[in-house]
Amino acid sequence: MSSDELLPAEPGAGSGARGTSAFARRLAGSIAVLALAVGWLAFANIAQGPRLNDAQLDVQRTTVLAGQKLTLEVNQSVASLDEAGIVIEPEAAVTAEIDDRTITLTFDAPLAHATDYTVRVPGVVGAVQPTPATLEYEFTTPGTDLYTLIRRSDRGEPDVVQRKPLDGGEPETVFEAPRIQEFAHSGDLLLAVTIEDDGSNLLFVTDMRQGEPQQFGIPRGASIRDLAVSTTNPLAALVLSSPEIDGVRDFDRELIAIDLSTNGGMELLPVLGLDGEKSHVSSWMFVPGTTSVVVQDFEQSVFVVDVIAKQQPSPLGVHTELRGFVPGTTQLIVADPDRGVRFDLADGSSTTLELASADIADHVYPGPITMLDGRSRYLISLVAATVEGDRNVRSSVLAEVDDDGELREVFAPADEASLIREYCVSPNAQFVAVAQSPQAGTVDGYRENPGFTEMMTTVVEIATGRTVMSAVGGFSEWCSD
Repeated sequence: MSSDELLPAEPGAGSGARGTSAFARRLAGSIAVLALAVGWLAFANIAQGPRLNDAQLDVQRTTVLAGQKLTLEVNQSVASLDEAGIVIEPEAAVTAEIDDRTITLTFDAPLAHATDYTVRVPGVVGAVQPTPATLEYEFTTPGTDLYTLIRRSDRGEPDVVQRKPLDGGEPETVFEAPRIQEFAHSGDLLLAVTIEDDGSNLLFVTDMRQGEPQQFGIPRGASIRDLAVSTTNPLAALVLSSPEIDGVRDFDRELIAIDLSTNGGMELLPVLGLDGEKSHVSSWMFVPGTTSVVVQDFEQSVFVVDVIAKQQPSPLGVHTELRGFVPGTTQLIVADPDRGVRFDLADGSSTTLELASADIADHVYPGPITMLDGRSRYLISLVAATVEGDRNVRSSVLAEVDDDGELREVFAPADEASLIREYCVSPNAQFVAVAQSPQAGTVDGYRENPGFTEMMTTVVEIATGRTVMSAVGGFSEWCSD
């Protein structure tokens, strides 16, 4: 027997070694189990097919612009999907694109206001294995308000601008003045042009959250017309003329843009003409979704210019009238004596506008038309004139004409003694605001932007003809969008 075997062992030495070995085995086992679990989860994720991690959509712009993009971020690379099987509820047309782990859905047209949407994308297959999955996403679009101008100066009361939610609620006065010529609003800001006793104009800007109007600095004694705001950018613009001083006007029917952004400081941005000099503007309008305006001068030359970038204007030729944009797009409609033209300002192309003619009776007279989509569907106001006994009787109706020339009534005044005076389509072509007044109503006496006494505005859903709401006043700002 060796002497080593006779020596006593150090206390705890054997038990420590065994404890360390047992701990190491348990640790190794735990790591193995975790590795297996992680591996199994990774395999399960792949085996289950792609899943939605995140989504991005600017819902505020979905109701004013076509081409808005819903981006779906997936947990793995996507090889394919069933584009034909994509379902949007309520119905909306989209196109789909795949870029690695991102699926982008582009809406073909603006969406409806205050609506809950559900998007389902079926047949989404990952790049690793062929198990298909269905992705689902829900969102709600914002509601909107109707703003109207109520003129009461003929009764010795101040004029007021009111707003009323389309989905219900009481009207709220957001601005008042002895005489109001026109108004527009951008976000929480309301811009209003008032009329002084000498007929000149003042411009006020009101933050509707605080309610204190601030007078905007324009030349004393100036005149303003055609105030409007962009539906998608913090920009306003107006046509400004100042009094002659020693035979010279600082502003002579000049288009002036106003930067309403937080960092813009209400900066005045003169819009120059084709010759690089001050513009002399007959009519103008914002190009939806951009910082550009389309302008017609007094020689009927039409051009497009970016008021922020201040690039050289792009000429569009000579045309008789600007008719507006196809809702939610950059497709401009112009009118000439022999035809209409559609300009797509996104790519510079132009096409002759071919509209189906509706079959109307001889005693019915057509009024203004407004395009509703990129095909040939449009709204038209019609006035029928008949003789009953010894008096002339007029009635009016707003109708939709489809691609085949079929006419469908959208709205007619409930009171046969009332006439449609004006109508304006919402930026997403979902609603139309119809201003009406009694046939016996008189012109309200305002030199610029005149209207009729006792005006009422009714908002109608175009697709169904359903009356959504009615409000006192007229001059819906949809007319200036």
